Amino acid sequence: MLHHMLMTRGIDDEAALLQNQGVVDLWLSCRGQEAAQVASAMAVGDTSVIFPSYREHAVAVVRGVDAVSLVAQWAGRTYCGWDPRRHRFFPYTLVVAAQTLHAVGYAIGQRLKNAAETVVVYVGDGATSEGDMSEAMNLAAVESAQVFFICQNNGWAISKPSGEQALTSIATRARGFGIRSWSIPADDPDSTYLQCLEAKQFVERSRSPALIELCATRIAGHSSSDSHTTYRDRGEVATAVANDPVSRYRERLLADSVVDAEWLSRVNEDVAMTRRRLLEAFGR
Repeated sequence: MLHHMLMTRGIDDEAALLQNQGVVDLWLSCRGQEAAQVASAMAVGDTSVIFPSYREHAVAVVRGVDAVSLVAQWAGRTYCGWDPRRHRFFPYTLVVAAQTLHAVGYAIGQRLKNAAETVVVYVGDGATSEGDMSEAMNLAAVESAQVFFICQNNGWAISKPSGEQALTSIATRARGFGIRSWSIPADDPDSTYLQCLEAKQFVERSRSPALIELCATRIAGHSSSDSHTTYRDRGEVATAVANDPVSRYRERLLADSVVDAEWLSRVNEDVAMTRRRLLEAFGR
């Protein structure tokens, strides 16, 4: 998990630099959400099919999507960048919450073909305010679709804080549709993995939908075009940086002797090589 988190951070940092150079049109950072993404992606396993939104870079890394292929779509060089069927990871969806209906429809379609499988769909907290999300949850519940909704609640829908979007938690709203749900802090990948595994097993065992709300922290802005420090309290941003899940997990594994300096050095070399490949592919 730490390897995937560090690799994602490296790709994220390099892509942001490429966007500053003007060779990548837009970039939406997942900085601060790596633990939630890596843990959940590993918990659902390789057999589930995933419908992402547009920030699931760590999920793509776990699924084996190449860094150059991942960034290529943001540079406008390809429609998707990877083979969705081979990776069982569908293209990013920039139309907020549209992928939720795609996921439920896919799940129902597979069941009608007697090829039922677990379908995972990622959304942000802002997407839950869209009508598509409500329609998708209702349809999934009524049709008992085998869909696992994973909501990364990073506290902000661009500049709109979660507390001003709804009076209830996202997990509570899911229960209103008859969907089993959980809400957990998702800054620690180990505990997040176990909770997501439990939720995924419920979906497979019951053959019905479930939702897990992963409460994470957004360290960067909504996108490379968002000056988030104009509407976020500087103390909040400083706290988010201080509680960076990648740094904390790395230090904990070092302290517990799960990894050592030699292992980290090899991973850092892998990350540096990946960043060089991105620079060669897109840099000026």
